[in-house]
Amino acid sequence: MFGTLQHLIVFALSVAAFAGALWGLIDAIKYPDSTFQAAGKLNKTLWLLILGAASVVAFLALPWPLGTGGGIGGIMGIAAIVAVIVYFVDVRPKLQQFGGRNIGGHGNRSQGGW
Repeated sequence: MFGTLQHLIVFALSVAAFAGALWGLIDAIKYPDSTFQAAGKLNKTLWLLILGAASVVAFLALPWPLGTGGGIGGIMGIAAIVAVIVYFVDVRPKLQQFGGRNIGGHGNRSQGGW
């Protein structure tokens, strides 16, 4: 019973890591490189490479029915999770602060303060 529960937990964490990495990659694509520079972060190309690699590692770490690995608990899987967490906790909020998106022609262009 505990073995099955453990496998379900590892499977759920692995799927969540893959989904988060893919979401981060798609989200980073939406911002222009100038926003990354204005936010003082690594450039867009490097973040796309980091998140792309994290997506591949997370996919390969998925247990057998979906991927080839035994779960996200290995050193590469943990590195992928750390990269995704850094993007969502540190980089993405700064990108949003600088209003780099321009969806439908309506970006955050407010220049004024009070």
